[in-house]
Amino acid sequence: MLRYFEDLTETQIAETLGISVGTVKSQASKGLAKLRAHPALADRRDEKELIG
Repeated sequence: MLRYFEDLTETQIAETLGISVGTVKSQASKGLAKLRAHPALADRRDEKELIG
């Protein structure tokens, strides 16, 4: 969230949360994977593929 809504770098997020940059990257990756796998969002991806 901090990366996309607050426009912070991975380094800034790590410093803010007191964690390593690697942890920021891995947690962001896991979170994005969950969002991509969410059924409601998958339906929207299918709609976009059909439209454009």
